[in-house]
Amino acid sequence: MFVTTEMNLADHLTHDLAIKPDDLVFLFSGLIGLGKLKNGLETIETAIEKAIPRGTIIVPTFTYSWSQGDNFDSNTPCPEMGNFSNYVLSLTNYRRTDNPNFSVSIRENSFNKELVDKLLNVGNDCFDSNSIFGKIYEYSQTKRAWILLLGGAFNDVKYRSTFIHFAQQKVGVPHRYVKPFYCPLGSGRCVTQLVRYFSKNECLRHASEDNCELFNFPVLEDYSRYGDDVEEAGLLIQKEFGYYPSRMVPVKDSVNLFMDMISKNPLYCIDNSSLKI
Repeated sequence: MFVTTEMNLADHLTHDLAIKPDDLVFLFSGLIGLGKLKNGLETIETAIEKAIPRGTIIVPTFTYSWSQGDNFDSNTPCPEMGNFSNYVLSLTNYRRTDNPNFSVSIRENSFNKELVDKLLNVGNDCFDSNSIFGKIYEYSQTKRAWILLLGGAFNDVKYRSTFIHFAQQKVGVPHRYVKPFYCPLGSGRCVTQLVRYFSKNECLRHASEDNCELFNFPVLEDYSRYGDDVEEAGLLIQKEFGYYPSRMVPVKDSVNLFMDMISKNPLYCIDNSSLKI
């Protein structure tokens, strides 16, 4: 059995993937490809400290709470995001944003407090320029920032990530709309989120009839094309580690590629079964 240790994982991050000590990394993790963790989930955290001591690690702790009518607070678990995401919720050096559907936890150190404070100050839209995704995209215009899929995360396709929805909202797509979600406890707070159309009636409430006639409902997406295009553009860094290769892309260029593709073809990455044309 492959054993992931803090040393071989840190070496993988710094040598195989060439991550620098002060880089920003948005880390999606799965454990399926890491085999046995020598010291449990602490192995990953210690490897991060060794490899990226001055950088900023951002871990998705999405709960989808308000979209499911559930309450959210800083301790709400995120079972769909995997064991490491839930593990960092217990660590005092990670600070969590307060978006009830798409929160993230950000690793703070003595070098990045000002940046962490800025990233934590998100607005009430999940994917606009003031969301965590928008703030990271802005940061990536001048600094090194990566999206890393470690240990088999999103292994259904060559590459995909939640940043896709930031790109879709920024450019505009015909199969999604911005939907409000209200605090289930009645506080009056509302967050908005870009969501897919699930029925023709839902589509007709927000778009023209001609637009709605493009689709079979619910509208499904297939991001395999995006993975191929990212690789063809030379943006995909893929290195073997354990039982599943790590895949990494630069934030700026990968998001720009997706925006360029949907600007040219608004139906880009919509599953063929959902298209009438």
